[in-house]
Amino acid sequence: MQIKIFIIGVLIVCSYLIGEYIYKAYTKRHKEVNDLIRILEIMRMDLSFGLYTLEEIFKRLGDKEEFCTSNFFKRLENELHNNSYKVLDEILNDSIQILIKETYLQDKEINELKKLIFTLGKSDIESQSRMIDLSIENLKKITGETKEDIKQKGIVYRKLATIVGIIIGIILI
Repeated sequence: MQIKIFIIGVLIVCSYLIGEYIYKAYTKRHKEVNDLIRILEIMRMDLSFGLYTLEEIFKRLGDKEEFCTSNFFKRLENELHNNSYKVLDEILNDSIQILIKETYLQDKEINELKKLIFTLGKSDIESQSRMIDLSIENLKKITGETKEDIKQKGIVYRKLATIVGIIIGIILI
C-alpha cells in the first residue's frame, strides 16, 4: 500500500513538473522575443553610425552573451570572416539551425530575423534602419501574442498537467 501511495505521489509530482516545463517554455519564448527586439535596436544603432561592417555588427551582437542569439551571431561573424567565397544568404541558411535548436523562438520570429538579415547591406543606411524598425514593430506584435499565450495556454497547461496527474492517481487508488 505504501509503495502504491509513493508511486502515486511521484506521478503527481512528475505531472506538475511537466506542466511547469510547458509554462516556462512559453515564458522563455516571450523573453527571447523581447531580447530579439533589443538586439535589433542595437543593430540599428550600429548601422546608423555607419562605422561598422556586417561582420563587425555580428561580432558585437555575438559578444553579448546575455542574449539567446549570441551563438547565432558568433557563427554568422565567423562564417563571414573565414568564408569569403560564401554569400550571406548561404551563411544565414547554414546558421539558422542554431536558432531552431538553442532557442524557443518559433518560425514567425526566425523568419522575421531571416528576412531582415537578407536585406542588410543591400541598400543605404536609411533604408536599412527603416527595415529594422519594421521588424521591431512586427516583433512587438508577436510579443503581445506571446504574452497572451502565457496567460491562456501556459497557465492552462500547467494546471491541466497537474489535474491529469491527480486524476490518474485517484484512478490508481
